[in-house]
Amino acid sequence: MRKIVVAVVMTAMIVSAGCRGGSSGVVSGTPNPPFQGDPPQDAYVYTGESGVYGGTIVLSEPDDIKTFNIIRASDTATADVLWYNVFRCPVDYRNGGNPPDFDPGLCTKWEESPDAKVWTFHLRRGVRWSDGEPFSADDLVFTYNVILDKNVDTASRDVFVEGKNEKGEPIYPSIEKVDDYTVRFNLHRPNAAFLEAVYNIWLIPKHKWEQPWRTGRFADTMKLSDDPSTIIGLGPFRVKEYVSGQRVVLERNPYFWKVDSRGQRLPYLDRMVFVIVKDFNTVQSKFQVGEIDVMPRVRPQDYPLVKRMESADIKVEDIGVSYDTNWIAFNQNTESNPKTRKAFVEPWKLKLFRDVKFRQAVSYSINREALANTVFSARAVPLYSFVSPGDTTWFSDDIMKYPYDLARAKQLFADVGLKDTNGDGFLEDGEGHTVEININTNSSNSQRVETISFVARNLQDVGIKANAVPIAFGVLIDKMQSTFDFDALMLGWQPTPPPGPLGNKNVVCSWGLQHACFASQEKPSTEWEAHIDQLMQEIESSPDQAERHRLYAQVQRIWSEYLPEINLVAPREAVAYKNKFGNLHPVALPPRATWNCEEIYVKK
Repeated sequence: MRKIVVAVVMTAMIVSAGCRGGSSGVVSGTPNPPFQGDPPQDAYVYTGESGVYGGTIVLSEPDDIKTFNIIRASDTATADVLWYNVFRCPVDYRNGGNPPDFDPGLCTKWEESPDAKVWTFHLRRGVRWSDGEPFSADDLVFTYNVILDKNVDTASRDVFVEGKNEKGEPIYPSIEKVDDYTVRFNLHRPNAAFLEAVYNIWLIPKHKWEQPWRTGRFADTMKLSDDPSTIIGLGPFRVKEYVSGQRVVLERNPYFWKVDSRGQRLPYLDRMVFVIVKDFNTVQSKFQVGEIDVMPRVRPQDYPLVKRMESADIKVEDIGVSYDTNWIAFNQNTESNPKTRKAFVEPWKLKLFRDVKFRQAVSYSINREALANTVFSARAVPLYSFVSPGDTTWFSDDIMKYPYDLARAKQLFADVGLKDTNGDGFLEDGEGHTVEININTNSSNSQRVETISFVARNLQDVGIKANAVPIAFGVLIDKMQSTFDFDALMLGWQPTPPPGPLGNKNVVCSWGLQHACFASQEKPSTEWEAHIDQLMQEIESSPDQAERHRLYAQVQRIWSEYLPEINLVAPREAVAYKNKFGNLHPVALPPRATWNCEEIYVKK
């Protein structure tokens, strides 16, 4: 027992030294930990700027991760730490490419049939997992089958839905193993954008997790309390240490499958450290004194102060309007709790929440310009649909907009029968119910807490008794996806690369797990939801890019009119980082600063 304690203390001391910048600036020229075995015979060759071995990059993370189970991950913090760094998909996407585009990654090539219904992927030979075991087609087939398992809660499953059968059950592409290094997907209808779906398969090892999955224990795997050495992936780093509420330490994956043009194996860095700091004032001070190397998200309200830190050693880069969105959704769930047989939403509230005029009135009541100028310190733009104007590829401006208009809002509230009948300053419905709603958001996000307080004040100005109620993030997600116990939620979406329709299926389609107003519907509860579902299917089937854009613009138009989410503002964001790193090129798409983490190095 004494040895274990000493080992833990030593590890903490080493990490602390790295966070102070002591080890992060060390360029040894020798990989530590060292690589093991030979690179695969089909190694991926990186042809960009070569780096040198050694050093640590320390990044800030505003919240604790929730799991190591990449299939079940649904929060931003977990994605920031695990995606790309620890786990990889069959194909890659180079966010910072010129232009951004798909990259073979773990494949040597892929083939698409003329009708876009058969997709074949050829995997690299000789690739090994971070524990040294060989990677093969069996692992890809296994991972896909886990994703399709309805007993596994994962949003990734939604992107593969092709439609529904006569029983109302979702239809998915089938998968077959052609040989040890070839996998074929057979689709029921054409999908010219199927690569976007494949980019949602975060691969996990069959040899490690098949038995727990087959015995129904997959939800208990890859927990934060597990030994980090059991978290096995194909990314350039593997989990070394996790201390709840403090840090996650990743170290080099000694079996990583990429080399540079000089034959050096990647990654160049020895470690990545994610320091969990919820207070941004603390983040700034740690960055300024050298304990943190990268602030991946400089919040709008902090940008002026951080910008003043810019020097020969520090770069503060404005990455423009974010792809991220934030929104408020009212609970439109028409169903009842199967345990209590009570409606999820009180009937009188449900009648209001499902009335499009009520939702439009709320939207007109929100002063987005003032929200952008105050809570977001003039570094945000009004948002009226689910696609941010930062996404210049897919954003459509042909949408219904809601400028701040109290007169219009009050008229719409009157149209749905709401009046202040007792003179108390708040509206009542025809049955005498005072319109009182609670707006929940995650208490750990100060900007969201300020946002719901702002919105609540706006709604009180038009007679809605709105209460800002921050709660724990886990409870918030449960409310949206399982318990459905809420009036209104305020959250945000961080789109995964590549941007586009497929990545938003689980949000905009009625059956989606993240269709926040009424998640996981067996069949569309409204005609407009059914219309969106149909349009999303047509987008996937169309091989013509211009037609896909036209159809997606229709989806955005319908969304902005019926408001399943009332979108608020899209922030402008920045990344602050130390100039000592080579190959660090921030972009607007997540993960912003470390999309090419295996290529980043510390300059001599």
